[in-house]
Amino acid sequence: MPELPAELDPRNSAMDESRVDWTSEKTILRTLFGSSKKLWVTGFGLMALCALFNLMSPYLVHEFVGALEQGRTGETKTWLLAVLIGVVGMLSGLAVQHYFYRVLRLYQVYTNVLNKKLFGHSLRLSKESREKVPIGDIVNHMSSDSDSVANVGSVYGELLYNFVVLIGVAVMMANFLGLTSIVAWVLLLALIPITKKVGADFSRLDERLMKERDERVTLMSQILTAIRVVKFFVWEKSVTGEVAEVRARELEARRKLAFAELLATMSYVAVSTLVLFVVLLVHSLRGFELTAALTFTCVSLFTLLEDPFSSLSRQISAFANARVGARRIAAFLAKETREEPPAMADNSQGIRVRDWTLTYAGASGPTLRGLSFDVQPRELIAVVGPVGAGKSSLLLGLLGELKGQGLMSVGEKSKAFVSQEAYLVNGTLRENLLLGREASDARLQLALERSCLIEDMRLWDAGLDTEIGEKGVNLSGGQKQRLSLARADLQDADLYLLDDPLSAVDPSTEGKIVERMILGAWAFKTRVVTTHRLEHLGQFDRVLFLKEGVMKGFASHEDLMRTQSEYRDFLAEHEKTQNAEFGHDAKVEDTGAALSGSALQITQEEDREMGAVRGSVYAEYLRSLAGKNLALRPWMWLGLGLAACASTAFPLMQKSWLGFVSNVQADPSKLPEFFRSLGIADWVLTPTHAVLVYGAMGLLTLVGILCADLFWLKRGLGAGRDMHDAMLKSVLGAPVRFFDSTPVGRVLQRFSRDLEAIDIQLQWTFEHSMKCFAQIVVTLFLILSLLPVVLVAIVPILFVYWRFQKMYRVAAREAKRLDSVSRSPRYVHFKETLQGLVVIRAFDRTDWFMQGFYDRLAHNQRMFYGHYMINRWFSTRIPVVGALVAMATSLAIVHAVSVGALSPGVAGLLTLYSLNFWGVLNWGVRIWADVEARMTSVERVRFMSELEQERAVAKDETALDPHWPSKGEIEFVDVKARYAPELPQVLKGLNFKIAGQTRAGLIGRTGSGKSTIFQTLFRFLELEEGEIRIDGVDIARVPLAKLRTVLAVIPQDPSLFLGTLRSNLDRFGKFSDDEIWRVLERTQLAGWIRQLPKGLLTEVVESGHNLSQGQRQLMCLARALLLKSKILIMDEATASVDVQTDALIQTLVREECKDMTIVMIAHRLGTVRDCNQVIELSDGKVKRILYPQSQLGVGAHGKAVSDIPGVLPLLLK
Repeated sequence: MPELPAELDPRNSAMDESRVDWTSEKTILRTLFGSSKKLWVTGFGLMALCALFNLMSPYLVHEFVGALEQGRTGETKTWLLAVLIGVVGMLSGLAVQHYFYRVLRLYQVYTNVLNKKLFGHSLRLSKESREKVPIGDIVNHMSSDSDSVANVGSVYGELLYNFVVLIGVAVMMANFLGLTSIVAWVLLLALIPITKKVGADFSRLDERLMKERDERVTLMSQILTAIRVVKFFVWEKSVTGEVAEVRARELEARRKLAFAELLATMSYVAVSTLVLFVVLLVHSLRGFELTAALTFTCVSLFTLLEDPFSSLSRQISAFANARVGARRIAAFLAKETREEPPAMADNSQGIRVRDWTLTYAGASGPTLRGLSFDVQPRELIAVVGPVGAGKSSLLLGLLGELKGQGLMSVGEKSKAFVSQEAYLVNGTLRENLLLGREASDARLQLALERSCLIEDMRLWDAGLDTEIGEKGVNLSGGQKQRLSLARADLQDADLYLLDDPLSAVDPSTEGKIVERMILGAWAFKTRVVTTHRLEHLGQFDRVLFLKEGVMKGFASHEDLMRTQSEYRDFLAEHEKTQNAEFGHDAKVEDTGAALSGSALQITQEEDREMGAVRGSVYAEYLRSLAGKNLALRPWMWLGLGLAACASTAFPLMQKSWLGFVSNVQADPSKLPEFFRSLGIADWVLTPTHAVLVYGAMGLLTLVGILCADLFWLKRGLGAGRDMHDAMLKSVLGAPVRFFDSTPVGRVLQRFSRDLEAIDIQLQWTFEHSMKCFAQIVVTLFLILSLLPVVLVAIVPILFVYWRFQKMYRVAAREAKRLDSVSRSPRYVHFKETLQGLVVIRAFDRTDWFMQGFYDRLAHNQRMFYGHYMINRWFSTRIPVVGALVAMATSLAIVHAVSVGALSPGVAGLLTLYSLNFWGVLNWGVRIWADVEARMTSVERVRFMSELEQERAVAKDETALDPHWPSKGEIEFVDVKARYAPELPQVLKGLNFKIAGQTRAGLIGRTGSGKSTIFQTLFRFLELEEGEIRIDGVDIARVPLAKLRTVLAVIPQDPSLFLGTLRSNLDRFGKFSDDEIWRVLERTQLAGWIRQLPKGLLTEVVESGHNLSQGQRQLMCLARALLLKSKILIMDEATASVDVQTDALIQTLVREECKDMTIVMIAHRLGTVRDCNQVIELSDGKVKRILYPQSQLGVGAHGKAVSDIPGVLPLLLK
């Protein structure tokens, strides 16, 4: 691909935004117009030239056909006119192609400006604004809306062309028709009110379509982000129905908009047909003859008007789309942005807060009220308090992420922030650590050593270049958190804000991190830490105690113990909780999914087909066009073909009639005997009657073309619907591993950009390519059948054309694929950036993420630039080919008329068709290349529609007892499994049994196979050998949907959807309010929800970020309990919550799930000791089985926990 010109590179191009009001649609459009005046001036000049050259054609036709009628075939002027007809067409074509070159540069300039502005504003959004705008909506602003605004650039030049053409045609009509031309303009002026009405309708209909599309893309974004929840709860059919409802509304909105566009186009074409009919009728009534020269000059003039009028609906639609897009972009750019916390007035360091009140987005009242305190430089501050006290909100407020009232100033210039949920990008370990900063390998090693991640990294073959999957999917919870701490260490900040940073690591690792980082390397930094490790509070300089959003005390731990009774009560409650958990807040070995030593690449590169689009892709689209009824498909294809041919056949019939009439009226002896035998010879020879027949044919033409276009529109929308449904079914049925290796943004592109191409563009381009092909065939047939001698000139000309189009199509197809593939990285990067805004801003890395977006945008723009340069290469050569065909035909016409082989009327018809031939050739190849380009969208959608699917049953299905499972007994029998055939086994012959209605804990080092066991239970991973039995039934013989409905799950990362509290508990309305409230009472959420103004109808923002981590996890527990399953799976369900919430969840599980079998990955000692059975794993095998509660069971060693040397140290490690 050619290098991108500097002025089109988003990394270079810039504009002065200081005086731009980006919150107004009018100023956005005006600003873009003013940012590229040079391109506008040259573009306008080229379109004016194109209009002047095109206006010369009717004049040349008039003079040429007139000369033939008068028998002046031997004059030099006649032969010169034949040559000029071709030359003028060539010059017009070259001018318009150079105009399009500048228009596409305008498009790139505008896309750069809008995308940069949207991305930059997204980075500055306040937390409240960000949570109110779904990611899917912002993605649509960057794709559909910015495209709509950028595309309006082409319309201005076309309007100038239309204006020049209208003025020119008016002058020429007055010259050729005299007073009759007044009738034409009276009719044309009647279009003005119609145009105004159409514009208003387009804006309204387009806005509705955008709204429906936004809703669908947002819904798909949520589904793909929470795909594990969808599969855990067997929601595939339910979410399919939910998407189908939104999709149906979107297609209905699309149908209405397309129908309005079609009617508008037909009305404009109808007016031009009507005007020509009325002009000829009035002219004949005034007693003038319909000569071939006059008739075909009028046809040429009104053909010239057809383009301005037929394109008027598209131009109005483009303006309407641009206004809607600009309005939506302006509304987004008006969203409130985050303000940096003010620095100390005296430039000192530390934190100063006075009468400070904070409100969290979506909260019914202030989250923190009336805070006043000072933090001195280098102090270590602990922030403690019960769940919901506002600890995390305090840190967000200090970062400037929450809106506050009162005084808050931070003196430290650089900050580092470690959030409860680790933020990771899809990239290498090095990239995640540095986020674009520079550091030596030695410094990186030191940070990894301080965060206790160095040993993990040494197990990874790629070391610092090991790939981290999207959202850290291939890391355990502890590894994610330690990576975040290492990143903070590399920041070497003045202020460290740590939000419960050690919640996911074991006590031994915790002690090392505290010693090496918090009390070691960061000892001379200011540190504010929210923590639930209350037994370590004596190590902090001071403790800030919060309760219900109010600061109850701020002093040393000893002073608070002595003076603050509520603080003592809080610690006593904590100690009580700890005693209930057997006296230890200890964690078992850091657990979770982990990278294998050979793991180098998690995210798969996007597939790109090579070579011609395969025939099977076209066949797929043709089948979709014809519908699902196999018997009707041949008739549908036939109907589509005839409908496409109708647009050529009907106009040809009209023009042929005019040629015939002009001939017989000039020489009545040429009237066929057929008309005389019918007794209508005099009627046909009367100009007025002949014009009436032409008008009837025009009406038939309009009705025929309208019906044909409606048929294509209906079939095109049906094809889009069927392909969407097939892709949705395939994606939802794909294995979880597909989602782990494919970025959500890439899949979302298939459901947005590619689907939009199929819904809107492909049907139109496919239909018009067939129309164009029919017109080429008809033109060649006319020319060669009436002028065989032209074959000598046309064959070599068409051979050159064939070679040009062959080279062009190959290059254009691959360029379009590269362009399409280059779009996804932009949106993947954008989505990742929005998900980590708080961390990015805290580390002051917005510039790096902005530069990353610029790089991806520049790459995409380079691919797009190469694609349209290939288009221009071809399009500037076709006018030459067309001009040669027109000249050869015109010269042959002169010769044929001179020897009496051709009448002037037929000569006029051939001249018209040969004059337009270059345009038809150019448009034909370009529209077919566009079909091939759009077919790449079908290619990608088809790829997503043919994904490997989860098997309903892995073996022969077995008959199940209606009450299965009744006990919930789980047995693993010689289970072996691997993630892919080329990867080593991760489970290597597991054998253990879990009795029904008992609690079993899984422990073991990272990579021992704990999470893999859960994946095999849900059959996210099928077994290579062995069996997993539930109540004696091999789950491989149980239908997948049935299996997952009997397994309830509380995942490690709580996933909530955009909606309400109720919809997150019962998304599809299967349970009554009474059942939901009973579960809420059991999970102790009822009291909190009743206090909310809207109760169960309280809104939940995307991913549930307006709820605390503990509240989200309790919501997931309530959702699981609603299912009343026999087996509950807890995948590190409390790894990221505080001790009190963990204790609450464990108590609820213990008391409310007595009749359930519970399998959990254990992470705290209390959790392990509360189990009936503990299974220790090592390297995919059972190392030993322990029985904490009794010595009745016999494990691998036949001993209880207390009798096995080294077990307690292992549990405490």
